[in-house]
Amino acid sequence: MQYFQWLKSGWAVLIGAGAGAYIGFVEPQYISIVEPLGNLYLSILQMCILPILLTAISLSIGRLIKQTDNKQFLSRLVITFVLSLIFASTLGSIIGYTISPGSNLGSNSLAAIGNIIHDLSEPDLEVNLFEAYQAPEDESFMAALLFTLVPSNIFSALSSGSTIKILFFAILFGFAIGALKKQTSDHIFLTFDAIYSSFSKLVQWLMFLFPFGICGLLASTLSKIGFDALLAMVKFVPLVILTFIIWFLLMSIVMKFRTGSFTMPLKALKEPIMISLSTSNTMASLPSALEAMHDKLGYDKQKIDLLIPLTFTLCRIGPTLYFSLATMFVVQIYSLDVSFGVFLLVVFGSVLAGTATAGSSGVSLLTMLGIVSGPLGLPLDAVLILFVVIDPIIAPFRVLAIVHSSCALITIIFPKKTYDLAKNKR
Repeated sequence: MQYFQWLKSGWAVLIGAGAGAYIGFVEPQYISIVEPLGNLYLSILQMCILPILLTAISLSIGRLIKQTDNKQFLSRLVITFVLSLIFASTLGSIIGYTISPGSNLGSNSLAAIGNIIHDLSEPDLEVNLFEAYQAPEDESFMAALLFTLVPSNIFSALSSGSTIKILFFAILFGFAIGALKKQTSDHIFLTFDAIYSSFSKLVQWLMFLFPFGICGLLASTLSKIGFDALLAMVKFVPLVILTFIIWFLLMSIVMKFRTGSFTMPLKALKEPIMISLSTSNTMASLPSALEAMHDKLGYDKQKIDLLIPLTFTLCRIGPTLYFSLATMFVVQIYSLDVSFGVFLLVVFGSVLAGTATAGSSGVSLLTMLGIVSGPLGLPLDAVLILFVVIDPIIAPFRVLAIVHSSCALITIIFPKKTYDLAKNKR
C-alpha cells in the first residue's frame, strides 16, 4: 500500500476534482465513463457507514452507562447543541434579512424564476403572489417525527439506510448493553469493537480511490446544474455560500480557542472536509472524522465514538443555517413584512426544521422548509423547485457545516487542550 500513498495526497484529490469539473462543464460526453466510478465509490463508502454508526453508538452508550461521572458531561452536551442551533439560525436570519437576496431582483432573474417554476412544476400548480396563501391542514409534526424514530424492523432500516431509525435503535441497544452484567457486556463490547475496527479499515483502504471517486461525482453533479437556475438565484446562491464560509471561519476560531492552534485542527480535519464537500454525504465523512478527532487531535476515543455520530445526526447546523436563509428569501419574494414575531418564527422554526432533517437528504430534506413557511402562510410548493434545482451547489457546503461544526462543538464539550506545535503533540 505504501506505493499508492500518493493517491491520498492533496494534489491527487485536486487533480481528480479538476478533471471532474472539466468533464462536467466542458466535456459532458465523458460523463458516462466517469460517473460509474463516483457512484461505485460512494456505494462502497455507504456500505461501511451504517455498521460503523451502529457499533460506535452502541459501544459508546454502553460504556458510558458503566461509568458514573458523566452527568455533567451530558448536560454540557445538550446545552451546546441547543445554543449552537439557535445561534446558527439567528445568524442566517440576520444575514438574510440584512442582505435581502429575494428583494429587488432584476427582470432577468424574475423571468428565470417564472420559467423554472412553469417548466418544472406540476401542470395544475398555480400560485398567486397577491392573495394570501391558505395552508392545508396537516398532521402534527411532532407526532409524525416520533413515529418515524422507531424501526419496526432494524434489518429493514439497515437495508434502506434509514439513519435516524438506526440511531434510535443503537441508542436503546447501547443502554441495554450498559445494563447487563460486566462479564456479558464485555463480550459484546469486544465483538462490536472488532466489527467497528474492520469497517474502519475498509474505509481507510477506500481512500486510495478517492481521487477517482471525486472525479466521477463532480462531473455528474456539475453537468446537472443549469445556468438558468444560477440566474434565477443570482443573489441567493452566493449569499448562502458566503454565509457558510463565515460559519466555517467562526467554528475554526472556536477550535483555535479550544485547542490553542488555528491551523492544526484544519490539518487534522482535512480528510473529512474534503469528503463532505465531494460526496455531499454527512455519514460518508464519519470514519475520517472519528479518526481525526481521537487519533490526530487526541480526544478520548470512547466518547468521540459516541459524540461524532450523535452530533452528525442530531445537531443539524448546516440545514438549520440554510433554512433560515431560504425562509428569508421566500419571505422577501412574497413581500411579507418582517416583524419581530416573524423573525422569531423564522429563527425557531428553522431550528425545528433543521433538527427534523435527521436521516433525510436531497428533496426530502428540502421539504422540511414547510415547517417554517407553513405558519408564515407562504406557498412553498412553487419556490421549492428553485431550491431543488440549485441544491447540487448548496448541498456540499451544507454537509461541510454539519461535519466541521460537529467537530468544533465537541471541542467545547471537552476540556481545553494545549499542543506542542513544534512537535505536533499534546
